[in-house]
Amino acid sequence: MLEAVFISDLHLHPDVPAITHRFNDFMQWAVANARTLYILGDFFHAWPGDDGIDDWSSAIANTLAQAAARGLAIYYLHGNRDFLLGKRFATMARITLLRDPSLITLGGVPVLLTHGDRYCTLDKAHQRFRRLTRNWLFTALFLKLPLSYRNQLVSHIRQRSQQNRNKDEQMMDVVASDVLKHLHHCGVQQVIHGHTHKPGLSHYHHDTKEYYRYVLSDWDDTPKILCYDQPKGFEFIQPIR
Repeated sequence: MLEAVFISDLHLHPDVPAITHRFNDFMQWAVANARTLYILGDFFHAWPGDDGIDDWSSAIANTLAQAAARGLAIYYLHGNRDFLLGKRFATMARITLLRDPSLITLGGVPVLLTHGDRYCTLDKAHQRFRRLTRNWLFTALFLKLPLSYRNQLVSHIRQRSQQNRNKDEQMMDVVASDVLKHLHHCGVQQVIHGHTHKPGLSHYHHDTKEYYRYVLSDWDDTPKILCYDQPKGFEFIQPIR
């Protein structure tokens, strides 16, 4: 039994049923093979607020809740697309919301969890957006807008995300020096994040210390799932197609 599995950037949306089916298959696998699931943001393509929960998103919540009822502990950290996901959905889904960043311990070693967009500091427009959406006053005021208007904005965000694919690849990626600065500030040497859709491991040597950055996969094709168990440590596997 795996101690933990980590996913992010599913971008679930009712118009893309293939990813929803893939997620349902994954949850069956996770219940049978893991003790804990960490979802590190952008689980939904966009989220207008918990008052926008419909039949489709209720079914997603039910899938999570059924897995939790069968013993899978599920933790959820917000991304830049689902920052408005709140306690109502969390209660329905039986998940625990985490702050970004959050610190966990695996095999006696501290590991930092974050969505990852904080490290893409060359993308100035996104950093301005991030600061705005992480402001509690903005989110409180935004949620007072009519749901119909928020849904229009969500649709606009989805369209812009397609345009962002044309951005310079370097601009969309993390800045290593900012990663190291943040890890040093937090007193850890390992971090797991999503956002960039570039799954893999980056290894840094800095000031006589070794640092490790694990990047999670998107789900557009065959996702790579980051797993941890104490004998093997971290590894990427592809349990679903």
